[in-house]
Amino acid sequence: MTKQGEEDFMIYNDNDDFTINKLIVLYLLAEIKLPLTLSQITQIVLEKGYANYFSTQQYLNQLEESKLVKTKKENNSSYFEISETGRQTLDFFSSRIPYTIRAEIDEFINENWREIRNQLDVTAQYIPNREHEFIVNCKLVENNTPLMELNINVTTKQQAILMCNKWKENSSELYSNILRLMT
Repeated sequence: MTKQGEEDFMIYNDNDDFTINKLIVLYLLAEIKLPLTLSQITQIVLEKGYANYFSTQQYLNQLEESKLVKTKKENNSSYFEISETGRQTLDFFSSRIPYTIRAEIDEFINENWREIRNQLDVTAQYIPNREHEFIVNCKLVENNTPLMELNINVTTKQQAILMCNKWKENSSELYSNILRLMT
């Protein structure tokens, strides 16, 4: 006789049952209430052991083709969020997701929501402009409202990478310092 958790693992890890795995992705997107990148979705799914990287990509592609998930491109990244059709589908079939998995996802969201949201609200990227010239774009957003956006011209790729990393690590402090200096 197997324990309930072992049965759940066998269900969502079964190669024959892609539906449960797709429902898990829909549930994650519905409950987190934020658009997520492929990397964020994959990290969560892999960390919890629900599916491997390639299967997760396949599920997302199929969910997108079925119009259950919407994708928007921003800052050279694709963001996935559940569509209204996806919500309706999830409402109808969510009972097929084992309770233990739903509880794990809910717990993960409660523990990591702020960090995930912060990843969405602080962006930095660089774009080659001309030879020996890169434009670094740093953005800070709160509640879908841009607080600050900086475009800085630098001469090396290394400078651009360093500036992107510093912005991502210290955006709150940099924002405060810029406001202080300007007021």
